[in-house]
Amino acid sequence: MKSRFFIFESLLAAVICLVLAGCFPEPGSEAIETDANGYFCQKCRGKMFTERKVFLEKCPKCKEDALAEVVGYRCANDQHLTLRPKVPGPEGAAVCERCNAQLKHALVQPHKDDLQKWGASQVTP
Repeated sequence: MKSRFFIFESLLAAVICLVLAGCFPEPGSEAIETDANGYFCQKCRGKMFTERKVFLEKCPKCKEDALAEVVGYRCANDQHLTLRPKVPGPEGAAVCERCNAQLKHALVQPHKDDLQKWGASQVTP
């Protein structure tokens, strides 16, 4: 009888642990979750964003296929969020705008309010 009770207690404890583990966000998940998609047009230099489920293939301003995804980098020194187009070269350099620190392993997805502060306007295709 005691062994059945021990098995029941063990199973109950395991279920509670699994339920509690599912209630907390995974560490680092906030870095990849966002409510918007940011874009930078390399042709007309336009800054724009869409709702999360909407994706652009061409710039709605100049109609060119020159869009780059906008990504953010969170500086460990001063917590400043630097937004940049995801492109090679100086336009996409991962350097903090405030302290000029190299931003390695600091990639985060910007949110709608971050993109608006950056100067992006909301567009619809």
